[in-house]
Amino acid sequence: MLTITNTSSFITLAPIPIFVIDPDSLQLAYANAQFLALVNGSLEEILKMNLHDILGQNLPPDISDFFLQLKNNFTIPVQIPDLVSSVSPFSSYLYFASKLEQAADHQPKIVVWLIAKPTLATEQHQPVNDHELSANLKAVNEILPGTNKGVNRRNIEYMQTTGESLQLETEHVLLAKDDVQTSEADGVTSTETWTKLEASREWFKNMVRSSPVPMLITKGENMVFDVINGPMLNLIGKDSSVLGKPWFEAIPELVGQQVVDELFYAYRTGLNHHVPGVGISLIKNGKPTLGYYDLTYTPLKVNGKVIGLMQTATDITEHVISKEKLQKAYEQIRLSKEAAQLGTFDMDMATGHMQWDDRCRLLFGISHSNEVDFERDFLQNLHQDDLERINAVLAYVFDKQASNGIYDVEYRTIGFEDKRLRWIRAKGQVYFDASDKPMRFIGSVLDITEQKEDEQRKNDFIGMASHELKTPLTSINGYLQLLQYLSRQQTEDRMLATIDKSLNQVKRMTRMIDGFLNVSRLESGKIAIDKQQFEITDLLKEVCEETLTLTTGYEVKLHLADEVMVYADRNKLNQVLQNLIGNAIKYSDLGSKVNIQYSVDHDQIIISVVDQGIGIKAEHQQKLFDRYYRVESDSTIAGFGIGLYLCAEIVTRHQGKIWVESEFGKGSTFSFSIPLSNAS
Repeated sequence: MLTITNTSSFITLAPIPIFVIDPDSLQLAYANAQFLALVNGSLEEILKMNLHDILGQNLPPDISDFFLQLKNNFTIPVQIPDLVSSVSPFSSYLYFASKLEQAADHQPKIVVWLIAKPTLATEQHQPVNDHELSANLKAVNEILPGTNKGVNRRNIEYMQTTGESLQLETEHVLLAKDDVQTSEADGVTSTETWTKLEASREWFKNMVRSSPVPMLITKGENMVFDVINGPMLNLIGKDSSVLGKPWFEAIPELVGQQVVDELFYAYRTGLNHHVPGVGISLIKNGKPTLGYYDLTYTPLKVNGKVIGLMQTATDITEHVISKEKLQKAYEQIRLSKEAAQLGTFDMDMATGHMQWDDRCRLLFGISHSNEVDFERDFLQNLHQDDLERINAVLAYVFDKQASNGIYDVEYRTIGFEDKRLRWIRAKGQVYFDASDKPMRFIGSVLDITEQKEDEQRKNDFIGMASHELKTPLTSINGYLQLLQYLSRQQTEDRMLATIDKSLNQVKRMTRMIDGFLNVSRLESGKIAIDKQQFEITDLLKEVCEETLTLTTGYEVKLHLADEVMVYADRNKLNQVLQNLIGNAIKYSDLGSKVNIQYSVDHDQIIISVVDQGIGIKAEHQQKLFDRYYRVESDSTIAGFGIGLYLCAEIVTRHQGKIWVESEFGKGSTFSFSIPLSNAS
């Protein structure tokens, strides 16, 4: 049974917040100095409060029934079920209670103590102010009349970490009964102090069983193990035989380790001492084991003289190892980022605040470390020819339904300070809230200027080579046309047929070279779309007739409907149609049919070329319109992979779309759409 006499000395010694309540009214009856410090109030103030005033109104509805059951039935401490306070700082504690007999009014009371939830300490706390602690301890002496008889509580004090209760542990608790040191200072012996702890042994043991942190109490300068619980034994890898032994016999492997210096520092200075994340090597299962622990030392004093230490430990080994792994991962990412010369950006969409790292600043020609601005530092430093396009891309990216926040774009910057032109590849992701509003925009940037310059040199070479190739072709074409004319005059049918075939081959080669030229012009920004209003069925007829002239053995059929006026570049659409029809013939067996059809859908025309050829596998269909992409197969069909790329670029510059529908082995349908006549 826990009595007020035994409890008084424990409450005074205990470095944890404790208060007493009336189980019927839930009115507070008294509290110790640690609890008063926690609520930052006086004893007189808290005696006017009840449990709801302290812990908040959202307590379990059956809390009163629990205390009444405890009053009538339980004499051992138990954890209060479902008690979670929403009021700071009480939300960080677990709550335990036991019945208290022989209160001043001879009515049973309930003792409630607070045990801090296990947390990883990260900061060194400051000691409690001595004057403040003494005032609080004096207030404890006033708790309940007659509780201080024969007890010199005013001479016993604990130094405690500010804002943090000492955390006790569950499991078995052991107490040494011998080897007690004494001191005659002021007529009070340390034996009396330990006797007070002995008087409340059973209650104290039960309390320690209910707590979540390893605990150890040592006596004297030799740090004799006096009280230790099961979790602390598990932590140090020992058994109950360590009780009554000094530290160097109980845990000899600690000799020479840093933790010993910390231990004696707390004992000799009399100051509370918190050591976060200290590495300790312990012998466990016969093997040295390195672990990391948060340690707290609370000196126990008599008349200002330290007679022992209360020690707690939290094993944070897993946390430290995880942190080290995380730091290594961050270092690898940093090195990879530096090796790739990537810059990073992070924009808070709600506030407009934007962060660039040094590399990102460099790519925009900024040397200062001031805060960057989206309008001033990003948009205004874009190349003028890219500004409208990038604004459109950003609007698309910030629309979750359209883009899912995926950002992948290339653009040019003009350095703010160095005025240097750079090509940038930017990739990133926009994150949205529950209502699809953009909240954060992060990503990376890469300088691709050298790559673009290489591409330009390649395009220049292609352009030069194409022009050089066209020069002799032009001469050959002229001679063949002259021969064709002369042959017709002399009715040389056989020679005429040969000349016609030669001219067809010249046309094929000319188209191939024109394709290279157009790619070169397209990528250098020199290709122009010259839109005019015209009737498109005439163009379709012209392309079909030319195809039939150049190709034999295939049935090419144009399905005509109503005339349709479009606003487009006639020559460029001619190239698109010739390429699509040419591919349909190229990849189909001799004698196959090729159908050309069109339809009007609202404000656009859709033109399709349908073949009965070899078809295209699904994994290739999305890449067909990429530059230089060719489907790998056993086919010996020639090609450079630029035709469909050029078609896609021309259609895109008409604000249209191009796509393919195909089933491998059964043929393909290539379609493209462009807006109808619209001179605006």
